[in-house]
Amino acid sequence: MNQLIASLEQKNIFTERLMLVRLLLAISALLTITFNNIEYITNFDLVLNDETKFAAIIFFKQFSIFTLFHPILAKVASILILLIITTGYLPQLTCFLHSWVHLSICNSFLGVDGGDQIASNLSILLIPICLFDNRLNQWKTSKHINTKARKAINVFFNTYYFLILLQVAVIYLHAGIGKLYNNEWRDGTCAYYWFTNNIFGAPSYLQKLYSIITLSSFTPIITWLVIILELGLFACILASNIKLKKIFLIIGLLFHFSILITHGLVTFFFSMASALILYLDDENIIFAFFKTKFISLKNVLQSRSIRRRKKQLA
Repeated sequence: MNQLIASLEQKNIFTERLMLVRLLLAISALLTITFNNIEYITNFDLVLNDETKFAAIIFFKQFSIFTLFHPILAKVASILILLIITTGYLPQLTCFLHSWVHLSICNSFLGVDGGDQIASNLSILLIPICLFDNRLNQWKTSKHINTKARKAINVFFNTYYFLILLQVAVIYLHAGIGKLYNNEWRDGTCAYYWFTNNIFGAPSYLQKLYSIITLSSFTPIITWLVIILELGLFACILASNIKLKKIFLIIGLLFHFSILITHGLVTFFFSMASALILYLDDENIIFAFFKTKFISLKNVLQSRSIRRRKKQLA
């Protein structure tokens, strides 16, 4: 127990990973708000069930940004809030505004998917961590202060952080186990039905490509691999091997990206990518990857600029 506490005291979770997660959540909300007609998707008169409409209006009217303000004003305000969040400044304040926008989407929009709900839950769960984050800007790693108070904060929030990860793990457990109750998932034909669905299926040009697999004997294997992957992602909550987590992180991101390409669930991808990075990216490899690419691009642009200046001077 003493060794566990000592390791928690030294483990710093206040890294750029938190900001990367918040950025992806903000992008998910930005895409939803920017490319939709707010007046239409917040119109509860379109709801056929009067009881649902009544409950939604009474319970959420005093809270949602989209019912407190005119739809256009609410849209502009939400976009500004989300853009401010992407800067990384003042997480102690912006964490509340961030959650407010995500909650407003879930509470006011007619078409809400699992990605919106996950984004809302994560934004709320990250509030306590952001409140005790001593950084002015979350795009910078906090300096580890070896004080008694900071050690206590590390122990508490590492424990709290694990509870967040546990909830992400349960999402994949629920997804994997839930599929076993469906006949099409059990007999291995579900991949075919999802790829060829008239509403949620793949685009016609992709269906031709997918038909090579869906019309073959490999269809059950593809279907069951999805279940195995989701159960494997759940099992990662018990994994201590960093390399194993990296493998599942990359596979998980590719899996959700394939859903984006196939079914067009763009915002869902960003929500699940943020959850996976929070869940499995212990070494902050995703942020390090993009940081390296950004630095490389910056160096290339600077070198080109220097060459142009030299040519002009010559």
